[in-house]
Amino acid sequence: MPAHRLNGRGLARSIGTTVLGVACGFLLIALGVVLAIKFFGGGSSHPEAAQTRLSAPAPAARHIAIPSVSVATLAKLPRATTMTTVKGAPVNESAPSGGEVVQIQTNIAGFAKPGANPITVIPSKQIGDQTWLPIIGRDANWIHVRLPSRPDGATAWIPGDGLRTARTDWAVKIALKQGTMTVTKGGKIMGEWTVGQGQSATPTPTGQTFLLAGFVDPTQTFSPVIYALGTHSRTLDTFGGGPGTVAVHGWPTKAGREGKVSHGCVRVPAGALSTFKKLPSGTPIDITA
Repeated sequence: MPAHRLNGRGLARSIGTTVLGVACGFLLIALGVVLAIKFFGGGSSHPEAAQTRLSAPAPAARHIAIPSVSVATLAKLPRATTMTTVKGAPVNESAPSGGEVVQIQTNIAGFAKPGANPITVIPSKQIGDQTWLPIIGRDANWIHVRLPSRPDGATAWIPGDGLRTARTDWAVKIALKQGTMTVTKGGKIMGEWTVGQGQSATPTPTGQTFLLAGFVDPTQTFSPVIYALGTHSRTLDTFGGGPGTVAVHGWPTKAGREGKVSHGCVRVPAGALSTFKKLPSGTPIDITA
């Protein structure tokens, strides 16, 4: 399972032409065209293959037919990205993934339930990198995945035949009441930090989410390295032209990294960003009140 763009062995390319609105700092960043750059080298292989087990799903005992969907129908469906809203998507903000993820190798239709009509198309790339989505359930030959789109907690069912799955031992918990973020690997604490969160009027959303992708935006002086999550601001539909994606990022002053200081993003110290480099895309993130 490839790590996201900023993995432990090397931060790969930053965003090429994606426009991403991230609920960061005292404003939401509307990322325009960011120059593609290399950061700490490159490479897409997972940095910890021994700990992350790749596999193909086992054959299901029963089979639910996969509907035939025309090209014309697929073309009209919304793409499941951080920029979009997928109407009709089942919402589940509480089911954990346990670190299990699936790779979307080619654009694939997502369904409200196994065998139903499609509601979205999940692209093979998210912010320019491979799509890995958390698995929160299974039914016969179908896989239930989290989406990076609105509404928060949006999910979809996809046919699992032929798809690669993996499991990571990494996990993140952000406890808003305590103002802390804890990163674990195999249940062992790898780091715990005091972090900043959204102001009362623009709170950091709670629930189960995941690490969507990491990228570099050299125009952002407060934190060029930013990690986008699969969740959005609940109070800001948009800001600066972007969708209000919540992210984990740094901040230059300690006072700006503690308490209710942002528009929804989680502000962390440099040590936390260094640890985040090791996390693969799809890493489960549990945000509690």
